[in-house]
Amino acid sequence: MFEGVRWSWSRLRGPLLVLSLFTASAVVAACTENLEGGAACPALCPEQSEQFRDTTIDAVALDSSVGGFPALGIGSALLLANRPDTLVTRTIMRFDVLNTAFAPNRTGAVDSITAVDSVFLKIPLDTTARRGINPVTIEAYDVDTTARDTVPAVLRSLFRPDRLIGSLTLTPFTTGDTIRIPISKTVMAAKIAAKARLRVGLRMVGNSGQLRLRAFTLGISATTLEYDPSTDTTYAPTVVTAQTTLPGASEDVNIAYSTYGLIDVGSPMPSPTTLVVGGMPSYRTYLRFNVPLRITDSSTIVRADLVLTQQRSRYGNANDTVAVYPLVPNATSDVSDLRRAIDLAAEGRLVGVDTALMVPSDSGQKVINVLALARSWRTLTKTVPRALALRIGFEGAQPAELRFFSSEASPALRPKLRITYLPKSEFVLP
Repeated sequence: MFEGVRWSWSRLRGPLLVLSLFTASAVVAACTENLEGGAACPALCPEQSEQFRDTTIDAVALDSSVGGFPALGIGSALLLANRPDTLVTRTIMRFDVLNTAFAPNRTGAVDSITAVDSVFLKIPLDTTARRGINPVTIEAYDVDTTARDTVPAVLRSLFRPDRLIGSLTLTPFTTGDTIRIPISKTVMAAKIAAKARLRVGLRMVGNSGQLRLRAFTLGISATTLEYDPSTDTTYAPTVVTAQTTLPGASEDVNIAYSTYGLIDVGSPMPSPTTLVVGGMPSYRTYLRFNVPLRITDSSTIVRADLVLTQQRSRYGNANDTVAVYPLVPNATSDVSDLRRAIDLAAEGRLVGVDTALMVPSDSGQKVINVLALARSWRTLTKTVPRALALRIGFEGAQPAELRFFSSEASPALRPKLRITYLPKSEFVLP
């Protein structure tokens, strides 16, 4: 304290009260004033902060259905079907290398095969796809030829009575997990004696039915050709797996043509106003979006749904519940071929886009949650389109399709994005 000066808080009480009232008035004024050109007021007064906004936009800049999936040899199953009103298919299996020698009773000696017995085509099945309560017959034909047998018309011409080499009658719904189709011993012995190959074509005839065949070329789930190398049944069967060699073809092409399917009657092609996922042959749908940057890059997205309007389908297993798997195309805009862009797409589950379940015979609006995808758009470069593709479960071996209205349909039916977002607020001094 300074000498001679006596302090008194009572003397300061009045000025301090006036100062406090002035400060409070200034704060109130700042909160009630409508300031332009900044976010100062929301920062000072939380009750005036940005609110969540809902918007539904026709954000699809491009949509298209692309057929021919899966690529030949990629699928793990084949559908053998006789449903004349919707679907008829055939299957080709090639055994280009047949064993012509065996070791009698495993003595170490090697003898040539001069006679065979108990020849069977052993085919593992996926029992979840069995259809048909009445007996059907699976016929096996020798479809080997010197003509271009990769051409479907050439192969179909070989399904004729003089080339029939085996058959099996069964009821699809009551089959187990494997079928064994007997093959002519005479034909098999002649093939082995000539060091020739056996190429088998299968078709289903009689009543309506279908079976899903496992199409692996190796492993315990592979189709095999089995035969006893002698009429003495004490010998262990010889087992041959499907394989082929095409002149000048790469290894992946040879694998693709080892076991594959043909479609005689399939699903109708999509019209310009229709998008298709699935069917036979199977389609995938590609959608490219154009969403304002103020939403994708300058907001926090809390909900994002792709809204599709489904058309009722009566094709194939129309009343089954099928899975729809989202794919995330990540190719740049330099890839103009949509088929190529879809082939390069990543599985949607890798970025958190969930699988959807739908019924082909349903109709009306269907919603697919794409929140994780929409949030990822801000991280992409401008050269990567904001896009999504859809495929069906058991693609190429699932006789069901989902049909939706495209962006060329009437406005109320077009694909849309429904987004809830919170615009960003930046603190700026007034």
